[in-house]
Amino acid sequence: MEQLAQYLVGVIESSYQDLAHMVPCGSFLGLFDERPTKRTRVDGSIGLDVAGGWSQGSSSSRLFEFDDSETTCRSIRELTLNAIKNGSPAVDTLRLVVDAVRNIHDGSAVLDIGFRALFEIYSSRLEYHCANRFQGQASAMGTFGEEYLILTVLFELHRPRTWVAAVRVMSLVTRSAIGIMYGGGGKSDNESDSTLLRGTHAASLSEISGMNLLPESVCREAIRQVWRLLLDSAATEAQMSSVLASARRTRWQIRFEATMELFDSFVGRSEPCVGRPLVSYYVLARELDPGAAVAESGMLGASMQTIVDLCFGRKRRLGRILLPPDGSWPLISHASRAHTVKHVYDQAAYAVVRDSLTFEETERGPSANKYVADLLYQRAPTDEIFAAIRNHRITKKKAIAAVASDTYVPNSYNMNDQGGEMRDSAEMEKHEVAALLLDAMAQRIEHVVRYIQRQCDFETLLNERRLNDNSDTSMVVPRRFKYWEYMNEVADQLYYFVLFDAVPFKAVHDRLYSLVFPKDSDIHGGAARRDNAYIWLLLQLYHIEKVSSGPVREDLAGDEDMLDQLLQMYNEQQIVSRDAFYLRDLALQAAMSHQQANIRDNQGVKFRHPRMAVAMPFAPIVYRLQSEFGRQFKDERSELLQGRDVCSAMKTATVSMLRQYVVPNALYTFLVPAREDIKQLQGKETTYLEGGNVATMLLDHINVGGKHRLLQLVYKMMLAHELGPQFQIDGRQPSVRPGITCVSPHIVDTVYRLLYNAPYSNELMMKEVLEKLRRCDKVMATGNARFSAATLRWLHTVYQLMNCRLLRFFKYYAHAAHLVHHLRHSLVHVSHRQLYGSLECFALCLVNLQHDVEFLQALLDPAYHGVPLTPHPSALLRPQIRYSKPKDAWFECAMLARNAVSVISRIVHMRGLGDAPGLSLEDCLDSLAPERMPMVWAPSVLRYWPPRVRAYYASKRATRVAPVAAAAVRQLLASAPGHAALRPSATDISPEIESALVAFYAERPRQPLFLLAVWEALRGHGMEAPDAGLLRVAALVRRVLLQFPPSQMSSHATTLVDFVLGAGSVDAEARALLDAFMFRLHLVRHEHVVFALTRGEHDLRGDGARLALARYVLLESPGFTERLSEWHRLDFQGRYWADYKQWEKQSAYLARFPEFFEYDGLLRNVEAPLDPPPAMSLPIYYENGMVRLLPVLEFALGRLIEAEDRVLLRDVLDRMGILYRLHQVPLTTLMNTLFVYFDAPPLHDAAVIRSLNLSLLDMTQQDFSPEFCAFVKGQGPDAPPEGPGYVARMMARISRAVARHLPDPLNDALPEIHYREIPNPILLVLTECVVELLTWWCLHSAPASSARLAASPRPASEQAFRAEERSRAVRASEWPMAHTWFALAMDPPAEIHDLQVPGATHIHSTGVLANVMPDELMAFPFVRHLREIVLEEPVLQTVSGPKRYFSFVAFAREASSASTDRFTRHAAGTKFAATAVFNSFEQNRIHGNANRPNTYLTLLHSILHYGGVATFAALADTIRGLVASGALCSDIQLLYLCATVGPVLYRLVEHEALYVQVLADLIAVMAQICPRIPHLDAEYSTDAIEQVMDFFCFVKDQFDPGRPAWRRIAPHIAALPASLRYQLQCIVDQ
Repeated sequence: MEQLAQYLVGVIESSYQDLAHMVPCGSFLGLFDERPTKRTRVDGSIGLDVAGGWSQGSSSSRLFEFDDSETTCRSIRELTLNAIKNGSPAVDTLRLVVDAVRNIHDGSAVLDIGFRALFEIYSSRLEYHCANRFQGQASAMGTFGEEYLILTVLFELHRPRTWVAAVRVMSLVTRSAIGIMYGGGGKSDNESDSTLLRGTHAASLSEISGMNLLPESVCREAIRQVWRLLLDSAATEAQMSSVLASARRTRWQIRFEATMELFDSFVGRSEPCVGRPLVSYYVLARELDPGAAVAESGMLGASMQTIVDLCFGRKRRLGRILLPPDGSWPLISHASRAHTVKHVYDQAAYAVVRDSLTFEETERGPSANKYVADLLYQRAPTDEIFAAIRNHRITKKKAIAAVASDTYVPNSYNMNDQGGEMRDSAEMEKHEVAALLLDAMAQRIEHVVRYIQRQCDFETLLNERRLNDNSDTSMVVPRRFKYWEYMNEVADQLYYFVLFDAVPFKAVHDRLYSLVFPKDSDIHGGAARRDNAYIWLLLQLYHIEKVSSGPVREDLAGDEDMLDQLLQMYNEQQIVSRDAFYLRDLALQAAMSHQQANIRDNQGVKFRHPRMAVAMPFAPIVYRLQSEFGRQFKDERSELLQGRDVCSAMKTATVSMLRQYVVPNALYTFLVPAREDIKQLQGKETTYLEGGNVATMLLDHINVGGKHRLLQLVYKMMLAHELGPQFQIDGRQPSVRPGITCVSPHIVDTVYRLLYNAPYSNELMMKEVLEKLRRCDKVMATGNARFSAATLRWLHTVYQLMNCRLLRFFKYYAHAAHLVHHLRHSLVHVSHRQLYGSLECFALCLVNLQHDVEFLQALLDPAYHGVPLTPHPSALLRPQIRYSKPKDAWFECAMLARNAVSVISRIVHMRGLGDAPGLSLEDCLDSLAPERMPMVWAPSVLRYWPPRVRAYYASKRATRVAPVAAAAVRQLLASAPGHAALRPSATDISPEIESALVAFYAERPRQPLFLLAVWEALRGHGMEAPDAGLLRVAALVRRVLLQFPPSQMSSHATTLVDFVLGAGSVDAEARALLDAFMFRLHLVRHEHVVFALTRGEHDLRGDGARLALARYVLLESPGFTERLSEWHRLDFQGRYWADYKQWEKQSAYLARFPEFFEYDGLLRNVEAPLDPPPAMSLPIYYENGMVRLLPVLEFALGRLIEAEDRVLLRDVLDRMGILYRLHQVPLTTLMNTLFVYFDAPPLHDAAVIRSLNLSLLDMTQQDFSPEFCAFVKGQGPDAPPEGPGYVARMMARISRAVARHLPDPLNDALPEIHYREIPNPILLVLTECVVELLTWWCLHSAPASSARLAASPRPASEQAFRAEERSRAVRASEWPMAHTWFALAMDPPAEIHDLQVPGATHIHSTGVLANVMPDELMAFPFVRHLREIVLEEPVLQTVSGPKRYFSFVAFAREASSASTDRFTRHAAGTKFAATAVFNSFEQNRIHGNANRPNTYLTLLHSILHYGGVATFAALADTIRGLVASGALCSDIQLLYLCATVGPVLYRLVEHEALYVQVLADLIAVMAQICPRIPHLDAEYSTDAIEQVMDFFCFVKDQFDPGRPAWRRIAPHIAALPASLRYQLQCIVDQ
């Protein structure tokens, strides 16, 4: 090594000493010859003996011209190889030689000697590595690729001769490597050499080794180095204009041509290695495209610019295959799966081709602005909005980084500094979020204001003598003002963003002013845009203290610019028009009144602002309203504060805008009066101060700041303190008032109304309540928590409020899935039975609300730490969930555990698990209940569950526990200690005997037997008139039962029911005793008995006794029928928020049927003290036995459908339907039921499906089609509507919602938008449409259902279940309504064209709907239409034109002659017959090029975007069917199939089996069609095949499935023609 170094130093020195002999000659530098030199022809076979693949006929491959210094060359070569042989690291040794050659003077003849030596050295190293590979030895000295890249050091000095010679060396070495890897001609004397001649590259496709001599990564790095240095020189020399510059450009052209020769070697276009590539054209296009900054700068010469344009055009053609024709998929809150937030356009892998598309092709893609605008329109929670912004920012950064990695800026190219000084990244993100939110809010505000303008008549003057019923002389309200709900909603959103500094007030003011007076318009041109609604919105923000005391005060103290802009925005015509609305039109006057103290020189303001004159005539109205409000408040009159009529409510709402906090403070005083008026809720322990009841309409219309202030007062004074409600007496500090323990029911009503009214601005308070619950639950985890009486009352109040009034709020809450964490320990350790009853009911309802895989993730997320207590959750880094099975089970209660299993099954059935990679469904199900509670499910239940859940319970092989025998219980009564005391007729029962009984059941394993013993002891004893013996037994039973954990009572009720049924026929005596247990003794709860009968362990289809008892418990039990009749009499309303008598009805019901939580139903009138003493009574506001029954009835409904007893099912629905009036989410419950049981035979009975809809739905709260309403009300036929008209109207309705169109005209009969079950208008429309469509499916399937009911036996095994699923799929494929929908989606009717929405909206609406319906009904049939499109569309059956493989050398040759026409045509993208198939859908529609394949491709991508893994599987099966058919005949068909999977590759790669299957099938298709395509050889391909090859190269580059996967695909590659097989080999064998 030292000897080599010394020798090289001498060579370098000699190159500088003999500068007189600067003779440019030699094989590497001969292109620069300027005068003749003496040469010697030397046999060039030295070092070339490994190049056996070279053609023997080429003289250039045998003889080379060198100078006369053979000794120097040979010495360098021998010293180098000896140094490596003697142990010196090959990489270090070669780097020493390359550095020495680089340092040789560029003009010396010695330079040629050095490069010739380099070539001979590398040839020897190539032979060495090749021999090692075939002997199966891995070189410890490194790889040839590492040695090869050392040559790139030669490029760094920008010496022209050195640079060209280095390129030539690399080109020769590259071709030598290709010759070795692919094999070639030549003779050999031994077996090893003959193997070399056959080639080493992927010698066996079934044994892909990945041991290439020159792997793709090495070649890419070499290409990148050479090309970017060439770019640097082009950037420098293009700016020179002297004579010297012309010479330098000539030298640059020589370097350019040499580089083209190297590139041809890489892609297999150079002789004699044609068709033997090392890299693909796709890879070369990526490396040669420097990015838009350089490509569009004009700094490149014509030849290089053409190369860049060719690469850009190739990437663009690939981009049109990889990206959908229209990607404007709306982000639908809670309907879109989690993956839809991560749009294909935002994926880093696709960024490299996305930027090559035109603006018209990408404008229909996603943006953060579209995401936020969609979510605001859909009333999504703030945390979801910020999460969408965060996710978009993260994916965008990754995409930008991916593009930047392919972008190159030459060293000599100075980019303009656009950014100035770098600001803090957090501050920059805050400004970005503010701009994003402001843009989205401005769009929403303008949309709503324009909508209201269309609804109103502002041209006709108001006739004050003919005012409507809503108005009087001091308050004008239009007859229809429902549209103002949208303004209240927008105001709440805007208030939230300004209150918490997400958007600055000044920016909001300027943006609203620009909506009226755009910057590029004349100030007088905005008169038509003026609207007082803008001023009303700004006035809402004036009530934020930091706004009022900040920018507003500063403006009024200064130049009054904002005041002047307010006056310019004022529309004086609105207040005198027919649809005048003083709440809106007095906003300017109210703003002046609100800021009166800050206005300088009140007398002179009208002179400074002459436009004030048009507004001031109406100022007296403001002061008159204020005076009227003050007089009523002073006189303690409540008309304006109650707000029962429209006029009173609007007067108070208008006054709320005038003064800060006047109205909310007055309303609080009305709710919590100073007078002593103490009343009781249910007893002496539950007292409250009675106040007024504020009407819903008034709370709806007071300003947002007033709502926020009122809720703050109520929460702080009534619900936040640890000691209970606080009262401020005589100006002292708030404190507890003696004798008052609870809050008024009207206050609790006000809380939920305010939360629904202003969910954005008041959300932080809800977060604080949830965090408080979580902390209490954490204390419960200790097992010995002791809460104060005030805390217990608070917990019970909050649980009732959430369970009975806020479930709609929580269903679409951003953290709904994790709320179960806030109850987990409380459900196990709560000992207060009344509190546990509320908690159990809330847990049931909360779990029933779950609809997304996030719930399963929450079950395996032990690191959950509560909801973020911040208004900017995007500032918090969301940790990635690490799934972990919890140590303890979630539920000790069997009813909760089995209900959770049912919900999880529904989630898996409806949503799938594809969006939660790594999630273990088995762990989720395991974590629900402890091991001692094995769950057995009947075949009738499993029949409707997804296969994975069925497989889990099949693997458990749990067995049903046999019921306890009656004889065993009698033996227990006769022999066990203390049991004699259980008989009412027993006498002389001492306290010791009773104590023995209590001690006997203190042990938990014995507790399930106790109710059985009581049952046997009380059989035959009358319950009508309780005697002393019965009262004694009741007191003793109470003592025993109070030892039992409350969470086990549902299990004990199950044991009792099984015992009663196992004892034989249930006679009248047994039924009467069961009724007494439920409604007189209150030993078991009614809902627990219902659960025990329908828990899913028994197959009810053949269990007549259990069904008969279920009928008795639900329909015939005297105790329950009496309560149900009273419920009917009281007539609880479904619109509970507007029912002022709701509390009176609840009080009346509880007075007649009081609640008993400690088994003291018979002991309530006993004067003797109870032992143990009763627990403290907690306040009851909303709950009762009927409310607690409702979630259990929802669980039981599924079992009754599975029982296939239509008569019982109809009777239960008809009698119990009234209970669903208080159900928080009946529409969603109906949709879930129809979704899961859409193929259940009972639902195919028109009478049953009608009863189901009538029972669960309040038709006055929904907007169904006339056809559906007629059917449900029995006024229409029992058959689906015929013809395309119905489907077209439904499609138009969904499209309008998706396009953010507000309803026109408004339906005044519907509830207020903020009280509707589903606040998201798109999701609401989708849910209603799904209910209608599934109802029609059930009616369509009625004949088949009748046949299946008669069939026997019923399915009970997995094979039978699978067969039934296949039969259902066949029947679903024949559904006429789905066929009609597909036809209209492909060829939309006039109703769709007239909607004035983007062209693809109806397609995306179809994609959304298909994925909220059962997959078998729409998604799968629509995906399977791919076969019809591919095989029957003529445009896909054509073969694209032939296309010669691109040669860089040929291009350089023609570039020198200024003839590159045939190349530049491809730079812009050559069009072939099927170009329109892959164009933008919108551009096709605009230019009249719409076609069925393009439309179907758009529809398919929409379905796949919203779909899950099951949809991918259907697509994969369809492609496999096409392969099996053998009917494919064109490359356009293959390209079309590639385009179907291109946009979902980033999701498919997560499911390896499907991914590999699709890739293998696509290659199999190519193998089928290639023999049918002419001109496929080493020189020619076709346009489509070229894009297909780029597609596969993209797949390998961005979504590599791994070498094992490629090995499975290898047999399909082997079937391809040689030219294509070699191209795929070069990307596979890496």
